Amino acid sequence: MKKYIALLVCLFELTVLINFAPAQTIKESSPQVRQKTFEKIWETVNEKYFDANFGGIDWKAAHDRYAPQVAQVKSDAEFYNLIKAMLGELKVSHLQILTPDILDRFKAVDTTTGLTLREIENQVVITRLSENSSAAKANLKTGFVITKINGEAVKNLDDAKRKLYGQPNTTLRLSYLNEKDEEREATLERTPLSDGDRQNLGGGFHLYAHFESRRLPDNIGYLHFTNFLQFLNPRITTAIESFKDASGIIIDLRGNGGGEDSVALKMANMLFDKKTQLMITKTRKGDDFYYQAKPQKNPYRGKVAILIDEHSGSASEQIAAGLQEAGRAVVIGKTSKGADLDATTIGLPIKALFLYAYGQPRTPKGIVIEGRGVIPDREVDLTRKELLEGRDAQLEAAIEYIKSPAQ
Repeated sequence: MKKYIALLVCLFELTVLINFAPAQTIKESSPQVRQKTFEKIWETVNEKYFDANFGGIDWKAAHDRYAPQVAQVKSDAEFYNLIKAMLGELKVSHLQILTPDILDRFKAVDTTTGLTLREIENQVVITRLSENSSAAKANLKTGFVITKINGEAVKNLDDAKRKLYGQPNTTLRLSYLNEKDEEREATLERTPLSDGDRQNLGGGFHLYAHFESRRLPDNIGYLHFTNFLQFLNPRITTAIESFKDASGIIIDLRGNGGGEDSVALKMANMLFDKKTQLMITKTRKGDDFYYQAKPQKNPYRGKVAILIDEHSGSASEQIAAGLQEAGRAVVIGKTSKGADLDATTIGLPIKALFLYAYGQPRTPKGIVIEGRGVIPDREVDLTRKELLEGRDAQLEAAIEYIKSPAQ
């Protein structure tokens, strides 16, 4: 479950989306508890963080600067923001204090309007609509620009995500620009996601994943899923096995926040006819964890294209980078998030959890994905004009690669 908590943070991009506000129903902690929590967090990073040099930061000096400020804070919300500032000096992903109110959100029933949004040309644009979703039934189209939600202007993609979030079976008013840049309005319902698309993690936590598998024209297999979760293993396996006669396979990892490395590796196994090293994770103690593809009896030997974007993170970055470096797949799209560290959680005196990074993955050639991202072999932008035409330039580039003569 600890690994999934790390994924939850990536999926909701909490370090970006949340400035901690006072929780109305949670009792405030005492100054003594806050001080103990501060020391626990600092000591954990000092002893277990993957980089003994702390990226050049004087971690002891950071302690001495922030420790006196703990006594000055007047609420848990102020304390959390103080911790956020200290951890932010390390400038890496997977360092986060998970407060009780955040964890409660992770226990809520997830909902969807059917919209996938991206920032394109400085606007929040619809790039995908789920079939039979509320958004699809409202006749929204790719390329439409989201301007307001419930009458409030949408500032950016993160702001749109915040405003779309809400309780199951509630509605929202969506203002948008159509293909003629005329402002229109639609009412969308926040529909609960199916239990069949949910993995229960224990303790009331759960994760959802969208999964899609189909044949494209020219006998090309297409696979798209939003997280690497254990319950998807049989679906991924069945899909790739059904594509054995395909001219190529496109694995769409755009927006995939990551998940279980073992699920990604199991998928990779089906693409190799020999053992192949994909990633190596180094820890503070110098222990190395090797992620190696182990071939099946009848692997798929055809062309593979992987689609990524700036929202592909963690395990999706590892598998894309590993297959790319091994020469087994061509990566197409936009540079990925660059949020790829192995992390776990510990409990805190303040009754929150602390997520910290203990390992740094890298490719066999030594490329570190954290802070860099996976750089595609073919960089392709999405444009609003093409989306309005019903086109997906990144998918088209992958199809073009599959159809091109082998070299």
